[in-house]
Amino acid sequence: NINIPGRINPVTGYSYNLFNFFPDRPLSQTISERIGIRVSIDNDTRGMAFGEFTQGCAKDLGVNSALYVNVSWGLGLGLILDGQIYFGKSGFSGELGHISIYNNQILCHCGKKGCLETEVSGQAMCRKVQARIRAGENSILSPIVAKGGDLKLSHLIEACQQEDMLCLEVLSEMGLQLGKQIANLINIFNPELVIVGGSLADSNGFLTQHVEASVRTYSMSVVTRDTRIETATLGDRSGLIGACMLARTRRFEDLAR
Repeated sequence: NINIPGRINPVTGYSYNLFNFFPDRPLSQTISERIGIRVSIDNDTRGMAFGEFTQGCAKDLGVNSALYVNVSWGLGLGLILDGQIYFGKSGFSGELGHISIYNNQILCHCGKKGCLETEVSGQAMCRKVQARIRAGENSILSPIVAKGGDLKLSHLIEACQQEDMLCLEVLSEMGLQLGKQIANLINIFNPELVIVGGSLADSNGFLTQHVEASVRTYSMSVVTRDTRIETATLGDRSGLIGACMLARTRRFEDLAR
């Protein structure tokens, strides 16, 4: 199984973003023919969600429903309902980052304006930190900006690990905004578990703390009291482990037919 960002239909094997150059045949079929092994494809956030659900922070909790929020360069959502991944009709479920929230006139890479991802994501954080440094605020990343360089996600992660005040402040603001939208999801799905993962979800749970504070503020307590909010534990391995687990699951499904 191969996890790929963007719109993926795991049933048909088509990719509609990064590898949408075989309109008459599935990407999974093309790869299978090239390497001589049966291949399936899926969305990267769903793979990460399945990894955490089966082998990560949800493994020993005995939960059947979970929402996995992937806060990386973009913003994605993986849904586990009744112990199964929810794909949606065409495999496009979980487009949390492209909910229209803001009137900020910032063009999202999806082609729309005002998406949640334009304010809550790694790319949004790069833009905000860079703008505030140029406006005169101090950060350990100031020398990079002063030399005319563009900030990368790796810069932000390293700065947060070194407790850079500006980066942590921007990250906390994003956590509060994200928590407000997760509160809406909790009100809709009433899940047992919300997992905050991705590149910006550090092991110390800084982002998760602000998400949880916002969730408690904006969701109905009668709904939220049965929902745990946890930080992902598998880190960079979540996607790889999820891909393996998806491949195994699909193999067992074939044998059961």
